[in-house]
Amino acid sequence: MELDDLDAFGMLADAEPAGPTPVTATLGQHDEHAQPAPSTSVTGDGNKLAQHDVNDYSWNFAIESAVILGTGEPARVRQRSGRGLQDPEALRRLARQYVAPPGLLGDDPGTAFRVLDERNVLFLTAENRSGGQFAAGLRLGHELRKKYPGLAVREELLDPGFRLSEHDLLGKQGSTALVLDLREAGEDVGELRRSLVEFARVLEKRRSFLILMVPRNQVREFDETLPGRVHHLGKPPSVEVLARYLDGVDAHTLVQEAGCAEQLEHLWPPGVKEVAEAVTDRSREGETPAEALRTVLDKQRYGWAPALRKEIRKRQENGDTEWLALLVASAVLEHAEPQHVVTAADQLLAANGVDTASVAPLLTPSPYARLHDFASEHFDPASRKFRPRGFATEVVRHLWREHPELRQLLLDWLAGLPRQINDLGREELERIADRSADLAAEGGHRVALVLARRWATTHAGRVSHGQQTSDRWPDRRRRSIAVRLLTATATDSSLGRAVRQELWEWSRKSDADLQLLTAEVCAGIGQFFPRVALTRLKHLAGARNPDVRKSVVATLGQLAEQLGVSAFLGYLTEWFDNAPPPRLQLLADAAAELFETRARDLAASTAAAFWERALDSMPPENLRTAVDGWLHAADGAPPEQRESLVELLVRATGASSLRIAQVQYASRNDRILPDLRSCGSQQRAETVQLLWTRLDEVDPVWGREGGL
Repeated sequence: MELDDLDAFGMLADAEPAGPTPVTATLGQHDEHAQPAPSTSVTGDGNKLAQHDVNDYSWNFAIESAVILGTGEPARVRQRSGRGLQDPEALRRLARQYVAPPGLLGDDPGTAFRVLDERNVLFLTAENRSGGQFAAGLRLGHELRKKYPGLAVREELLDPGFRLSEHDLLGKQGSTALVLDLREAGEDVGELRRSLVEFARVLEKRRSFLILMVPRNQVREFDETLPGRVHHLGKPPSVEVLARYLDGVDAHTLVQEAGCAEQLEHLWPPGVKEVAEAVTDRSREGETPAEALRTVLDKQRYGWAPALRKEIRKRQENGDTEWLALLVASAVLEHAEPQHVVTAADQLLAANGVDTASVAPLLTPSPYARLHDFASEHFDPASRKFRPRGFATEVVRHLWREHPELRQLLLDWLAGLPRQINDLGREELERIADRSADLAAEGGHRVALVLARRWATTHAGRVSHGQQTSDRWPDRRRRSIAVRLLTATATDSSLGRAVRQELWEWSRKSDADLQLLTAEVCAGIGQFFPRVALTRLKHLAGARNPDVRKSVVATLGQLAEQLGVSAFLGYLTEWFDNAPPPRLQLLADAAAELFETRARDLAASTAAAFWERALDSMPPENLRTAVDGWLHAADGAPPEQRESLVELLVRATGASSLRIAQVQYASRNDRILPDLRSCGSQQRAETVQLLWTRLDEVDPVWGREGGL
């Protein structure tokens, strides 16, 4: 649907507040032992609203700016941990909390650890889809690290073109334990399964390991490919799991007092941990632990649906549209400012065709009064929070599940909130993104993609038919909601593969709005899944739009810092494959910027691999850019390091006269014949002189050494 855009004709200036640019945060917890998949919800606890600074403007102008343009900061990527490369301390903490099911650990014949250690590949499955497979995989990784110090434990994601490759997954040295989730891969894993036999040989040679989480309906096929490697994950005693997560209460005594041992035992570890957290929350609010445990287990068994269904139906019969609208708005904007909650409710009422006739201001109830009237058993009007934790999430998911006639209306309403309420704070923007992720968990990945696309669409993009985009402040804030939504859903165990596929498609299309959105999502997930991010950035590097290319360059700089320069340059070297001219130009610019400050930190083998590909693939002007960055690093280096940097570039020529000529041309300051006086500085003149001398020495035609 066509979206109304604030200031569609560009008559207003950007209302960008002063202050530091927020740094992209990391992603959040993805541990089945900590939360049940596929939920991507957040709790809403502890939010603080963004402060609105009117600076030194006049009073009237400041109010108009806040109302018309909005203030505050963009939404941040949801903070997450436990993804991608695993932190050793995090693995140790998991080991302390983890209750191992029978047959998982130990050196006895047939245990999962023994099979993995001896045969390098393990297929992990369970009766329950969310039975704690991911946590079990990490626990096995920790046990491997204890036996093989220095081993890296890393989660990988399925992606278009994914293959079991030593180069792609294991790198050039070291041992690795890979954790790969295939539970949502469907039937499209045939090629991966066929390559398992050869990859198992590579794993044995490298003393590395592969833990595959496979769905139960595909266990037979995997067992036929590599027999004897299937482990059916068991369930540890639920009361033991409960004891690990309850503070100040003896779990065995509590379960006996509550009389719910049998009911608790039906739950798998992720559900037990959720129960422990809910009991803790209710106990803090005054319930006795036994009462809280009985209530929480009943909700686990029956859910909130019956109570919600009954209350919503009663309000519908009474025509209480105000209460229903406030319920939805309060759930989506939990803990938001009262005026924003009631404004959102009014927007929802209008979308439903309810006439909200205006009355005299003196007779209009305040937002606080309206929320106080809405107060219910589960809602606190003072804090605008629902109790218990997670109830707001259940509200939006219940509406989607049981009221299909509202679905399109809810999507339109959510998409329009950031445009209709222009002074939403950072946490309020984030809440919209997170509740939208909850809806996607209920309604499928298309919910996330539709909303993200609508938030990211700009007026400039519409009128240019996708050729242009906008980096104006209002557009950036709306796009930040889409970035938060997609970084959460792109790594979700259920939604992730489809969302990543769409991001891959967007990176290859020419729609600048979607390309810019994809680049910013890659910045959020790149630290944990660099291959996923850099695959899409590789295609975006050929974008024609300058804003997209600028975002790609900024993301590459961020990833270089997060991954380390050698690992980053190794990924970047893969961009040479079938690279069009725009990608080669951006590749040269990014490499030159990296070399200028970090060339001395690079592993020699990684740098050599880059230069060999560059000499084969880069046109002269792009090669000149990259070489200039390398020589800049050599200019400021001590003499012995300068010689090493020059020597590495010389050796990359392989004593080929053609490559030598390429390097000589690229090292000139201009296109005239070599003249050291044109180098611009004494340091550069000395570096170039050293380079040319060594190139002459290794040249098979003119050199005296006859090669390297």
